[in-house]
Amino acid sequence: MLGDLVVWYLFLGGTGSGLLFVVASLEALSPHAIDEARTEGNRCYVPRELYSRFFGPTYGVGLASVILGMFCLLIDLGRSERALSLFFQPVPSFITFGAFGLVILAVLAAVLFTVWVLRIPVFPKMLMLVIRSGCMVMAFVVMLYTGLFLSSMSAVELWDSPWLPVLFVVSALSAGLALLVCIVVLCGSGDEFKSTLRRIQKADAVVIACEVVVIVLFVASGLLGNEAARLSAERMVQGDLASVFWGCIVLLGLIAPLVCEVFNRHLNAYAVIASGAFVLVGGYFLRWCISEAGRAPDIVTSVMKVLGIQ
Repeated sequence: MLGDLVVWYLFLGGTGSGLLFVVASLEALSPHAIDEARTEGNRCYVPRELYSRFFGPTYGVGLASVILGMFCLLIDLGRSERALSLFFQPVPSFITFGAFGLVILAVLAAVLFTVWVLRIPVFPKMLMLVIRSGCMVMAFVVMLYTGLFLSSMSAVELWDSPWLPVLFVVSALSAGLALLVCIVVLCGSGDEFKSTLRRIQKADAVVIACEVVVIVLFVASGLLGNEAARLSAERMVQGDLASVFWGCIVLLGLIAPLVCEVFNRHLNAYAVIASGAFVLVGGYFLRWCISEAGRAPDIVTSVMKVLGIQ
């Protein structure tokens, strides 16, 4: 139903915004990570060196993911003037809303990334607090938008579900939490922030459990819906998409990382990386599977039925 580039856009945009939301929230909860420097009478925002090794890389990966998602959307549009028209000739639509959201989020995240990496006392503290708050808000907006974008297409019965935006938000949060732990461990700061990362893993385990519940509700709403929604949902759980749904989404994307995060109490690097990889694989195939399931299960049969041939 959607091209591969759009699916990648939904995945990268959701994952990047989920990571940025988590990082900005953690920064808001870590006032001790900031020093103050007075420059020309202003109190400037100066990140401490220890914490810059935590927040710098994570802001960078989140920003890169969002930008890659934007490029996927741009390439899918095919012509640059179509993308420019979204900004210079905006029409009220979910695509326009999402495009502005992505750009604003990328700009705010770029400022935060630069400040945490360079650690130069340039921006006033109050301004940085506003930018960080804006980043949190826009990250949540983009997470929610990726689900609203599909659910707004009411012609596709499977997507016309209130559980779809909730599912995409929960999936993006899980990806953001798992990816954050993975990045910090890979950057060599796992021992310095071990207790924090352990708490983040516990939070991700709770989010994964919530994701399981929302997936059940989403599939159930399809199975109990009209014929088109039921046929699409059946494709996921027992049809041609069942191997992807049960193997890549349920087993790899939900059960495997949940087991890793519950039993990996000592933050073994290999287990952390495996858990992050499992969550990302599951997040991508969740969006791919929902996109594919939105297609009419049998176009020819559906057309013949409408025409009264059978």
